[in-house]
Amino acid sequence: MAFDYEEIDGIINAGSMAIVGASAKPVKFGSLFTATQLGFGFKGKVWLVNPGEKEILGHPVYPDLASLPEAPELVYLTIPAHRSMDTLRECARLGVKGVIIMAAGFREAGEEGAALEEEALRLAREGGFRIVGPNCFGIYNPRNRLALLPGHDFSHTPGDVAYISQSGGFSAHVGRQCKGLGIDFSAIVSYGNGADLNEADFLRYFAADPQTNIIAAYLEGARDGRLFMEALSEAAARKPVVIWKVGKSESSSRAVTSHTGSLAGSSVIWEGLLRQCGAIEVSGIDETCDVLLALKHLGRKPGRRLLIAGGGGGLGTYAADLAEEEGLEVPPLGGETSFRLRAVLTAPGASVGNPMDIGTPLVLPEVFEASMREAAADPGTDILIFDLALNFGYGLGGEPGLNAAADTLLRVRREIGKPVVLALYTRAIGIEDMHFEEILRRLRSRLLEGGVPVFPSMRRAMRALTLINR
Repeated sequence: MAFDYEEIDGIINAGSMAIVGASAKPVKFGSLFTATQLGFGFKGKVWLVNPGEKEILGHPVYPDLASLPEAPELVYLTIPAHRSMDTLRECARLGVKGVIIMAAGFREAGEEGAALEEEALRLAREGGFRIVGPNCFGIYNPRNRLALLPGHDFSHTPGDVAYISQSGGFSAHVGRQCKGLGIDFSAIVSYGNGADLNEADFLRYFAADPQTNIIAAYLEGARDGRLFMEALSEAAARKPVVIWKVGKSESSSRAVTSHTGSLAGSSVIWEGLLRQCGAIEVSGIDETCDVLLALKHLGRKPGRRLLIAGGGGGLGTYAADLAEEEGLEVPPLGGETSFRLRAVLTAPGASVGNPMDIGTPLVLPEVFEASMREAAADPGTDILIFDLALNFGYGLGGEPGLNAAADTLLRVRREIGKPVVLALYTRAIGIEDMHFEEILRRLRSRLLEGGVPVFPSMRRAMRALTLINR
């Protein structure tokens, strides 16, 4: 079926919904999603449907869709694949706009499942509704409090990042991990097999969506290669698009076929396609979240020239090696910057240059601030990146001292106007060192709120900077 923005918008921003297969039995799939959705607080009307139930979590239960007070805009099917067809016929009769089929057992399961999927598509065409799925976790939208499974603990704050995923599990993992990084979503769509609405449709939708500024996706394959390429090119021309494509090896291609019934395709073709379309290719959840974090705070192509600063010559040397391996630049300091920094960094062990060693373990706060200001203001660099080993710096006044250093970096970012990036980590990993993890999380949240992206290692920071500059 052809792309229609309003049809997809009516699903993602639905004002009413019914959960078919809602259950009070904890072992049931419908029970998990019902509890998730009711707990998340959908802003519209929610009706529960199951002929074998009377009440669930204080909500009345209806025997079928025809018994509802009015036709829902969106229907979630949490019932098995072979029982879904009668409900889809009911959706067609009632004028439902969209259906999310969560069950597996369709195309990915073989010939019998493929026949069920074709029948579902036929009913959708004849009934005038669109399908998300099957074999998916659904849609998360904080604007109308639509939840995917298992998204009960997702953020309630709307953001500007859209994430589309053929994997339900990865849609939940990315949503949770990004919550801790201060990255909020316009929507997350787990679309599974993509039998009807697929990756091309959702790329086009989020490219046009005024609430979305960044698009990311996990893909196993494409339903239609030509349409996907056109949609990706259009989307990447308007907004940054981050793609994690799996199924490049022979073994993973087999896994993709059995997971969502997708055709994975050649790795060489996919890499060339993504590059030609202008998308940012990533690998894994960590790299996806790192790139989203960098895009949120630095934007696309903020510059390759880095000024590396920290305490310890070895850390700076290692960071410089990483930068050059990734194709970034670590240019010499300008003459005027070097002159001013030599007047500030006078303690033994300090080294003026790029990388710059501020001379830990004892650095006066006023020296730290003055050196960071001069470094950030250097006209020959685009980004100041600072290396802070948490447990090493803890001896410089404990958590208050670390907070003072964070405040300095936030002021420099705000007043100089140049991007500041922090590699923040701890080498203390024993049980007795758990307090460092709590400090790290508090410090990271403080920096993220002030516009300083924080990465758990210098390698991950450098990789993210490389990818957003491509």
